[in-house]
Amino acid sequence: MRSDLLTVDELVTMRRPSDVHMSPDGELVAYVVRPVSREGEHWESSIWVVPFAGGEPRQFTSGLWHDEQPRWSPDGRLLAFLSDRAERGKASVYVMPRDGGEAIRVFEQSGEIAELRWSPDGRYLSFLMVEPETEEEKQRRERRDDARVWDTDWKYRRLWILELATRQARLVSPERVQVWGYAWAPDSRRVALAISWSPRVDDLNRETAVAELEVEGGSFRELFRVRGLAEDLVWSADGEWLAYRGPAGRVVHGEYVFRRRVDGGEAECLTPSYRGTVEHLGAYRGGEQLVMVGYEGVNARVYRLGWDGERQLLCPRVEGSWHGPVSGSADGERWAGVWSDGEHVPDVWGWRAPHDISQLDRLQGPDSANFRRLTQLHAEIEAKLCPVRVIEWQSDPGVQVQGLLVLPRGEGKPPYPLVVQIHGGPTSLWANEFAGSWHDWAQPLASRGCAVLLPNPRGSTGRGTEWVNALFGDVAGGEFRDVLAGVDFLVAQGLADPQRLGVSGWSWGGYLTAWTVTQTNRFRAAFMGAGLCNLISDNNLGDIPSANLSYFAQTPSEDPEPYWERSPIRYVARVSTPILIAHGEEDERVSVCESIQFYRALQLLGKPATLVTYPREKHGFEERQHQRDLLTRILAWFAEHLDFPAPERTAAPVSLAAQ
Repeated sequence: MRSDLLTVDELVTMRRPSDVHMSPDGELVAYVVRPVSREGEHWESSIWVVPFAGGEPRQFTSGLWHDEQPRWSPDGRLLAFLSDRAERGKASVYVMPRDGGEAIRVFEQSGEIAELRWSPDGRYLSFLMVEPETEEEKQRRERRDDARVWDTDWKYRRLWILELATRQARLVSPERVQVWGYAWAPDSRRVALAISWSPRVDDLNRETAVAELEVEGGSFRELFRVRGLAEDLVWSADGEWLAYRGPAGRVVHGEYVFRRRVDGGEAECLTPSYRGTVEHLGAYRGGEQLVMVGYEGVNARVYRLGWDGERQLLCPRVEGSWHGPVSGSADGERWAGVWSDGEHVPDVWGWRAPHDISQLDRLQGPDSANFRRLTQLHAEIEAKLCPVRVIEWQSDPGVQVQGLLVLPRGEGKPPYPLVVQIHGGPTSLWANEFAGSWHDWAQPLASRGCAVLLPNPRGSTGRGTEWVNALFGDVAGGEFRDVLAGVDFLVAQGLADPQRLGVSGWSWGGYLTAWTVTQTNRFRAAFMGAGLCNLISDNNLGDIPSANLSYFAQTPSEDPEPYWERSPIRYVARVSTPILIAHGEEDERVSVCESIQFYRALQLLGKPATLVTYPREKHGFEERQHQRDLLTRILAWFAEHLDFPAPERTAAPVSLAAQ
């Protein structure tokens, strides 16, 4: 085996950093390190701390349990976090001194806990917890008297507040109200809540509300309603305004930033005509201004955003991607986050941003003195990464499409075998970031001599609201032509071999893969992962049926024809491309029935198809053996059908999943 080959084992065992949190004084950066897969029933992760000025990272917790969400106290003396060390699979709240030591449990219950925060005055810790199983429910379950009546007896996620000095915790949000997110007011006396009236995830595609809760008196009042969810709520420093991310067009996606007065008034957009997509929003200097991470094309930029809408670049790095929000010191001058690009693995990076942004050093490049790497988890993987290019091509007249091209390194000359991987969503994008995992197979394919096209067709984010909303009434239309035009472009450039083409995708990318092989026979192999083949059945089997109203005028119950017209299963008799299909058996987003019905239709017609399903897996795969099996199968499938060398061609496992 070549020493520069990116192996499956490296990719399914690698560790990744996440959830960066800067100490208020800017001296220390806390973050979580977790393997990308789990071997047992429960995750194992650890919290680490690294000096902002540089130095060796220090492991803060052991990693024997699932430790996550490190949060510095406002005075910087304590680090709170969640851990399931008391009861595996159920989290509780812990606190440790800044310098380390013994973790102290400060909440006596364990459960499904998220969104750990400190109140600005440091008096309280707060978090969201799903209502636990009652004793009666437990007894019924144990004696198997557990019939389920749908859409009844919901378990709501509610807000808890814990006073650290007394360790007294209380449930403060009302019954029968689902809390999706929240933000403390600067005075620590009020909390803004993003809510709906059921815990159904489909509610996030409908109308939700923002409410205000008084911490002491318990007074609860609805402030305003929004379409979709008011994401990333942020208070202004004077407590008079709330900012949030919300949709700008028909597609329900938090792409623009809005502000509203707490005491009433209409929403005001702070990012009108922004030609990118805002993906993260936070507070700058306690809400004096805002911090936004926006994708512009395939690259992310970090801005300081005023409450008047004025936007200034906050980070000197304007290429690559941020994996989650960035975190800053209390004075707004030191920042950190998890960053990568196509040729760098995710690591924690930091930079200085003086309060006078005009003094910001705008030097480019990941090695800029004002943009420094604070961790290096996988230098051995990074050394093997293949080159990545940002490319553009013309699709329909006047339509320019962007994407990424990952090319083989070393041996071999063009034209290369080419695999197209179509992203999910469709409201998502291929960003300039590390692409090597069970879900992103561009780098392992390129490592084996196969070029990979990662297109961002119509409907993708990063190009403004018009591009995001371009699929309405035209699902699988313009986006399909955009993908094929990208293939034509690479063939014309002499980079892709027209006789060795493959197409693939996960989720919506799996749908568009199935659509592609029913519309053309130019591809020699296809992979459909967690995809849908029937837009009508998918609407009623998945957990977000209302999402279809972002792309269709009516539901399929009201008007089924537009859905049926763009369903791959309708044209299944046309398929001649060999297709590998994979799906998690517990997938709630896209039912495994979608893959089964497509496979059955192909099988009955005598078409070349293979179906592999994975027990216990949902829409995203977690178990290490399943990730290893899936990635190995994908590499072997394309190596065999597109005829390029890969060790997996003779080593594809057959016993780890049900076929």
